[in-house]
Amino acid sequence: MKNTNYQKRLPRGYGKHRKKNKTQITASIILEIIEVGAVLITLSTVTLSLTLLLTPLAMFCIFYKYRIFELIN
Repeated sequence: MKNTNYQKRLPRGYGKHRKKNKTQITASIILEIIEVGAVLITLSTVTLSLTLLLTPLAMFCIFYKYRIFELIN
């Protein structure tokens, strides 16, 4: 009776201690920089969108609080 619930051994090149060459290290660094840049661009876009959406509401609240509408008339 054979146990079929075993893990196959990976080939030598795919083991835990696989060494990266300089090109792979450079590519990894570039991809990390691109990923961080994409996250920063996304965050700044969301922040700008929220600012543009909430500015008119904030102005209305300020005008209402200080009764500027009554002063205009």
